[in-house]
Amino acid sequence: MSPTPPPPRFRRRLLAVMLVAGLLPLLLLGALAQDALERVLSVSVAPVEAVLDTVSTDLEQRGLPRDSLDEARLNLAQAELARRALARRVPAFVAILVLVSAGVLVLAAVLLGRSLTRPIVTLTEGMWAYARGDLSVRLPAVEPPRDELQFLLGQFNRMGQELVAQRERLKATEQIAAWQDVARALAHELKNPLTAMKLSLARLSRADTGAPTDATRVAESVALLQEEVELLMRMTQSFSTFARLPAARFQDVALRPLLTEVCALYAGTSPVPIELLPGPETSLRADPDGLRRLFGNLVKNAAEASSPGAAPVRVQVEPADERAVRVTVKDGGAGIPAVLEGAALTRGLFSTKPEGSGLGLPIAQKITHEHGGTLRLEPAPGGGTLARVELPLTPPSLPVSTP
Repeated sequence: MSPTPPPPRFRRRLLAVMLVAGLLPLLLLGALAQDALERVLSVSVAPVEAVLDTVSTDLEQRGLPRDSLDEARLNLAQAELARRALARRVPAFVAILVLVSAGVLVLAAVLLGRSLTRPIVTLTEGMWAYARGDLSVRLPAVEPPRDELQFLLGQFNRMGQELVAQRERLKATEQIAAWQDVARALAHELKNPLTAMKLSLARLSRADTGAPTDATRVAESVALLQEEVELLMRMTQSFSTFARLPAARFQDVALRPLLTEVCALYAGTSPVPIELLPGPETSLRADPDGLRRLFGNLVKNAAEASSPGAAPVRVQVEPADERAVRVTVKDGGAGIPAVLEGAALTRGLFSTKPEGSGLGLPIAQKITHEHGGTLRLEPAPGGGTLARVELPLTPPSLPVSTP
């Protein structure tokens, strides 16, 4: 998605202000100049002609030549013609001067507007890059800054550098917290099988293989050791599977048939019925394998949390809004004490099930995040747990996260 250019209102206002501020004095000066020129050019030559006529009559009476007088009359006639021509051309000259000045003002306003808005456009592009998570973008700023806008670009670059430093610090903090969670989860999960293995080894060390009773105890201890080792192998395989989750491959997916398939898969081993409630037929852009794993984990958890005779596990599809769909999975089990969402879904990584790895919810959260959606677990009204998944019909361009 490309950044939206800023609206051109500022340049329009700048153009209007410069035209008003420049043309009004120019028009006033033009009007004053035209009035002054018209007054100067409105001086009539009729009195001079009357004087020339009087002088001509006087010369004629005296019998003197009138050659110089005729030349004066000719010059006077030329001056009158020039005056009239100038009087006609003064308005046109003033109008041309005003139009040329207006053109110069418009050009200056456009160039000035571009020079003022170019840093704003550059700043907008930088903000869009930061919004996409690209903090490596640096704007072309001049040091030392020539003006306030260049200073703003420089401050933006310094902010980007500080954000990069803060991101690195936050990443390090999150990695430490993630390793602490993993260590806590591993300690929790490994404690029980290792304790059982330790007790079995202690029994083996005290046993006398020649006695029949001790031989039975040895066989029981070996069987227990084998069970615990298999449990550890399953846990290791679960962690390995979580680390190697494939990248999402998006395509058009019909949601109800996929949920019907998931419900049928776990219906045979569930102690309670699994029901897909009636709802709209919805298609979305998603990774079908990821959705099967996501909703499979939620339905499996709901079925395992339900005891025989409890309420059925109910799966429902409904529109969240015009651009998203909501899928809920409700069970009638013991429920959870508080709402779980966001980072709380991946914190702890432990399971209360004998063969659980504690990775079901983190896997579901990871897949939901890759689709640009949200996952929320909350106590259901009347008991049990309500898992609520909201997915956009068209997921945004999100980087595929890796654990």
